[in-house]
Amino acid sequence: MRDRRGPERPRFGGDERGVSTAVGYVLTLAIGAVLLSGVVIGIGGVVDSQTDRVVRGDLEVTGQTVVANLESADRLARAAESGRPAGAAPANVSVAVDLPTRLAGRPYRIAVTNASVTLRTDDPEMAVEIPHAANVTVSESNVRGGPVRIQYDSGTETLEVAER
Repeated sequence: MRDRRGPERPRFGGDERGVSTAVGYVLTLAIGAVLLSGVVIGIGGVVDSQTDRVVRGDLEVTGQTVVANLESADRLARAAESGRPAGAAPANVSVAVDLPTRLAGRPYRIAVTNASVTLRTDDPEMAVEIPHAANVTVSESNVRGGPVRIQYDSGTETLEVAER
């Protein structure tokens, strides 16, 4: 076979075929991948911070609901005790509260003390404490989030929060 290039021409010097289509395609894919990964990383932080805000807001609203119902049960218990004649049957007060089982898709716990109600989640780890103004002694309890019952025990003269 005879070489048509001659001795002074490089081997591919006469090749006029282009590779710009293939190179352009690869570059377009690479730039698109870099941009897409940047957007995913940027949006991930925004979603996490929004989730934290939503969880905190839901904890506060649900905690206010528990406190309001606890204080209502306190008023009912004091009214029942003050109007009860001597030797009468014990006063029974029970308030059913329908709370969501999950807040922002996450389970939570409710801790009740004589001074406050604390709602807590594990993911994200967050706690909201709301003080209450109950005059009747509130027994300490720790329940899962969801429907609860607030009961007054006239024997011990305490309010107790329990799961339903």
